[in-house]
Order: sequence, then structure tokens, then C-alpha cells
Amino acid sequence: MHDAPIYAQLISERGDIPTLVRSEARRLQRDFEWILSWDPSSGVPLPSSAARPTSGSRRAFSPAPDPDDRLDTPGSGN
Repeated sequence: MHDAPIYAQLISERGDIPTLVRSEARRLQRDFEWILSWDPSSGVPLPSSAARPTSGSRRAFSPAPDPDDRLDTPGSGN
């Protein structure tokens, strides 16, 4: 898809919107998984949440895309 000139022009004018949306969706999914891993009655993490990533792996919203979300990275299937 990056080979199409119109796509390259749109990215240069507007930014890589699909990559930004994908990155933000993944960030929200991580946040929701973290929120849902807590027991509301006791306020402590549920036992199964011991395998969740540490809070250091969560990142705040950034207008820049997550490097893992690049469409043209090797192994991405694109």
C-alpha cells in the first residue's frame, strides 16, 4: 500500500492516520485490560493479573505512532 503515490502524498499531508489509530487502539486495549484486572470489591489486582505487563510498559498518548504499528516493518505481512 505504501507504493501508491497517492498514499505517500496523503501521509505527507495528513500523517499516517491508520497507524495512529491502530497505535491508540492498542494503548486503550492495554489500559482497559489493566483496569479490568482489578477486583472492585477489594481494590487489589485479581490473582490472574500477575502475568500482566508492569505499568512501565504502558505509555501515555502521543501523536506519534507506536513503532510496532508501522505497516512497512518486516514481519508485518504488508
